[in-house]
Amino acid sequence: MAMEWLKNLFSVKRAAPPPAVAPGVYHAMQEAEGAYTRFHLRVERDGSGLLIANAAAAARLSPTGVLVAKGLLDGKKADAVLQDLVANFRGATEDVMRADIAKVEGLIAQITKPGDMYPVFNLDDAALSPYSAELIAPLQASLPLAEPEKMLPILDKLWDAGIPHVTLLAPRSFDGTRLVRAIEHAEDLGMIAGVRGRASDLWNVDLLTAMTQAGVDHITFIYASDDPAVHDALCGAGDHAAATALLAWLEENQLCAVAELPLVQTTLYGLNATVKTLMAQGADNIAFVAYATTDVALAKREGIFDADAMLQVAAMVEETADDAQARFIWDPPVQRNPAQSLAEQVQAGPRCSGDVAVRVEADGSVIPPRGPYKSAGNLLQMPWNVIWDHEVFRRYRERVEAPTHCDRCPGLAICAADCPREPAGWAQP
Repeated sequence: MAMEWLKNLFSVKRAAPPPAVAPGVYHAMQEAEGAYTRFHLRVERDGSGLLIANAAAAARLSPTGVLVAKGLLDGKKADAVLQDLVANFRGATEDVMRADIAKVEGLIAQITKPGDMYPVFNLDDAALSPYSAELIAPLQASLPLAEPEKMLPILDKLWDAGIPHVTLLAPRSFDGTRLVRAIEHAEDLGMIAGVRGRASDLWNVDLLTAMTQAGVDHITFIYASDDPAVHDALCGAGDHAAATALLAWLEENQLCAVAELPLVQTTLYGLNATVKTLMAQGADNIAFVAYATTDVALAKREGIFDADAMLQVAAMVEETADDAQARFIWDPPVQRNPAQSLAEQVQAGPRCSGDVAVRVEADGSVIPPRGPYKSAGNLLQMPWNVIWDHEVFRRYRERVEAPTHCDRCPGLAICAADCPREPAGWAQP
């Protein structure tokens, strides 16, 4: 797991507000050796930021890094950028400031040629509040696939709001042309674009090739277990074979793979072996999704977790990912919905990915990542700042920013966003 995104990424400290670079989104184009790179720099209210390159990769920056990146993208030489640092920051020598400039130059080079790495580097750390940066908007939106006349306006609105990363949720038997069209539009805007679905629905070489040509940046697919019987019981007959083939294709074609690992009793038993198998096959980005309930009898009957078991689950995830040196994402736990079978709910997946994300439905409704399924407003009808300041998000921010460690918590990093055993912090039906 990346552990550095807001932990003193650079050495010097801001002397006083306001931030050295005003909040907002800045655009730039650079040429090197005949190749052009599009950059988008999103600056938050506290002066930190997110730098995106070629709609394919991004990195978090401290306020110092933002000032350096803005100067370099504006074409300034290192000496001029150094003078900007001296004028706006204190607490570091000239040598340290020059070293920080070199770090940003290296980071820009890295995100310009990301290869098959996860498209967002040094982004988030479960040990830190996702809202401590005073974000002007979430960093990612999950969007169920729909017809282009619904999808494309939503993508436009997301980009206008400064949301740089979209994950398109592909259902069973989806229309591949719709998916490719949405990826192309996101790429044209400058967004990082991913796709999430079952391996059985995504494993088609022609479709994968078309998505790659359209500019897809990562493929997220369910991988429940390295035991085919356990996996197929949740994902459908033959899905384990499809997942294995899909992962091999993604590795061969250097396209980022994200394995979504649903956590229930049957998958938890073999967690270590499953993570090792994924790592050996090239999937070192793993999203863990726990399925939980407040009904103890239902938990026992279905092999899912009650609230008290969630701390042990979270501890096993952290220990397993740390031992394997995997980059892991802890998605908000999903509350079990008895209206669906467990397999149906696992295949539908989490509401969205992580605590710096939102879900946007095809009608434009914006839903927070945790808590009740309640809209904060309609993206197609309301200004983003009104939605972001809605009571739904205010209450959500208050919750994730409040201290959540307790006497029962073993010091888990995951607990910092919200206590895993607290149903109010689960994604509710």
